[in-house]
Formats: sequence, structure tokens, C-alpha cells
Amino acid sequence: MQNLPIPSADPMPLPGPIWLLKTLLLLTLYLHLIAMNLLLGGSLAAAFYRIRRNSEFARQAARDLGAKLPVIMAYTITLGVAPLLVVQVLYGNFLYTSSILIGLPWIGVIALLIVSYYGFYYVAMHDADRSGTHLVGAIAALIVVCIGFIYSNNMTLMLAPERWAELYRRHASGWSLNFGEPTLIPRYLHMLAGAIAVTGLFLMISGIIRRTSEFGRWLIEQGAALFAGATIVNYLFGLWLLVSLPPNVRAILLGGNVLATALLGVGVVLALAATVHSILAGAGRRPILNACIATATALVTVALMVVVRDYVRNAYLAPNYQIGQLHVTPQTGIIVLFFTLFIAGLATVYYMLSKVVAARPPTVAADQ
Repeated sequence: MQNLPIPSADPMPLPGPIWLLKTLLLLTLYLHLIAMNLLLGGSLAAAFYRIRRNSEFARQAARDLGAKLPVIMAYTITLGVAPLLVVQVLYGNFLYTSSILIGLPWIGVIALLIVSYYGFYYVAMHDADRSGTHLVGAIAALIVVCIGFIYSNNMTLMLAPERWAELYRRHASGWSLNFGEPTLIPRYLHMLAGAIAVTGLFLMISGIIRRTSEFGRWLIEQGAALFAGATIVNYLFGLWLLVSLPPNVRAILLGGNVLATALLGVGVVLALAATVHSILAGAGRRPILNACIATATALVTVALMVVVRDYVRNAYLAPNYQIGQLHVTPQTGIIVLFFTLFIAGLATVYYMLSKVVAARPPTVAADQ
């Protein structure tokens, strides 16, 4: 550690117990990932469906997704604030350094978010069949894809302090990206496929709500196929990511830590179960039950992967950083106020989401 340019941890004591801050980090990250997956996968799916001009159902799906994307993006940004703040509290000396090393792309995320936000609003407010709308929607989707790639760069670079000095010597102006990281591409593709899978679930549940119409049944079939296909491909990306991890980190997931190994194993099995049930729902076999089981098991899988991700991060940083050594001075009043506002915020988000769900567009009666 003495030979690595790792800044000292913030001397200010933590305002709450480490277990509490860790729980808050994992919970808020989970909520953010659900919204982020819908944004990323939904924008790509909408762009794809817009070019299928020979299918009225595809065009209607593009219109429905396009109308929801500005709202989904608002949830993604709002729910992303808390985990970013907490990770800065617990791992700030690592995250701040990596953020400086990729400073220009990292700062550029703000501009990219604004441009894509305007793009999604433009699509939602204009005729979806116009060629200009197709182009704007595709550009907005690609921007979101780029934002995800920048985040993957930063989140992997913060775990590799051994490369910081070399990156700084090469690009002191802050243009460095973490292309030397073996896990960068498989990790990003793993996230991208997961986003498409979650979007498939969203389409499938939307179809269940409208199951009495032909469009609803089309959505169930499309969503099931999208989820199953993306999940099967994601097994390959996940395996690629696993073998790309450093041996000491990989060993933790393969028996070195019983709990981490168990969580990974259960997550793999639940993802397979979700795939099977989504296929059954798409085939019309008890679609409501199978779609609900697929959704529930997939959501639990995402939660398990969030915890496994935390084990991986701790394993990366263990030689240089022990989070348990941070000084804690509990500030009960601030913690109580924070959780009161946090719960009120979640209640507000739930209320707004219920209003969005209730405002369903009319179904399509045309044949495919």
C-alpha cells in the first residue's frame, strides 16, 4: 500500500455504523439499478421497434416505451443520488481518484444526460412514425449506452490503484479510460444484457396487464423472448467476467467465501428459473402465474448480484483498504432525519409511479 498513490481516507468520522451505511448502499443501489436497467434496455428496445415499420404492434410498443422513457430517466437519476453519495462516504479516496483520472468523460456525463433527456422528451412529444423521431430516439439511446460505459470505466478504475500512476503519467489532463482493465468489457456487456433482460420483463408484465387484447399477447411473447434470450447470452458474459477476475477475487466466489459463493450459486439458479418461467409465459401456459414467478425470481437475482458485487469490490480493495477500520461517531439525529426523508421520498416515488401505471394508453386492435 505504501507504494501506491492511494489518498488517506477522510479523517471525518462516519455518521453511522458501517453495517447501516453498507445496507443503505446496497438497498439504494438496487433501486437505482432497476430503474437504470429499464432506461438502458427500454431505450434500445424502443429504437429497435421504431424501425420495424411492417409491424403495428412494434410501432405501438415503441410509442409506449418512448412515452415512459422521460419518467424512467427521472427515476434513474433520482434513485442514483443516494448510492453515489454513500459510496463516496465509504470509498471516497478511491472513487475521487478514479474520477479525476477520467475527469473529462466523467464531467461529460452531465452534458450527456441533459442531451439524452431532451432527446427522450422530444420522442415522447412528437409523432413516433417520423424519421426524425427515429433518429433522435436512436441517438438518445446511444448516449445512454455511452454513459453506462463511462460509469463502468470509473467503477472498475477505482478498484485498480496499481494503474493510477501510469494513467496519470500518460494523460494528466484527465482523458484516461480504463481500457487496460480485463474485466471492463465483460462487466459492461454483462450489465448491458441484464438491462435488456429487465426490459423484457417490463414488456411481459405490460402484456399481462393487457392480456385480453392481441397487442397484450404480443407483448407477453416479445417480453418473454427478450428476457430469455438476453439472460441466456448473459450467462456467457457472466462466465467471461468470472474468468477475467484476478485469481484472489475469483477464489472468493468459487469457495473462498462460503456466503459469497452461495449467493452467486443461488443467483445463477434463480436466473435459470426465471428464464424457464418466462418461456412458459410466452408460450401461453398460465401466463399470469409464470410471468409473476419470472419477475419475482429475476428481481431477487438482481438483489443477490448487488451483494455479490460488494464482495468483489471488497476483495479488490482488501490488500490496501479495510473499511472496518474507519472511525465511527454515530449521529443519531441526522440518521433518523435521513431515513425519515428517505422513506418519504420512496413513498412519493411510489405514488408518482402508481399514477404513471394507472394512465395506460389505449390498446391496439390491429393485427401484426
